Amino acid sequence: MSNSFNDLADRAKAGWSDETHAVYEAAGAAFEADLAARAELGSMLAEARRARCLTQPALSHATGIQQSEISRIERGVGNPTAATLTRLASALGQRVVLVPAI
Repeated sequence: MSNSFNDLADRAKAGWSDETHAVYEAAGAAFEADLAARAELGSMLAEARRARCLTQPALSHATGIQQSEISRIERGVGNPTAATLTRLASALGQRVVLVPAI
């Protein structure tokens, strides 16, 4: 008999304390927020690239960043370093600005 992952996870969670449930929910919310921020960043970079009429390969050539990494960043699945973001922003005539989270 086969159990689905969700069934196994639900049984495991049933034994958790209230504190453990709270930590799990907080971690899940933080993870979702991180995914949303990466997606927003990627969308902004793609928009800036298109506004300059650049292809990903052209941006790659201008920055020395692999096209596949640019693609991952634009799709929101990459995790660029500050140096990578600075190079991309510079090539796109943009700047990196940190703003407080709301």
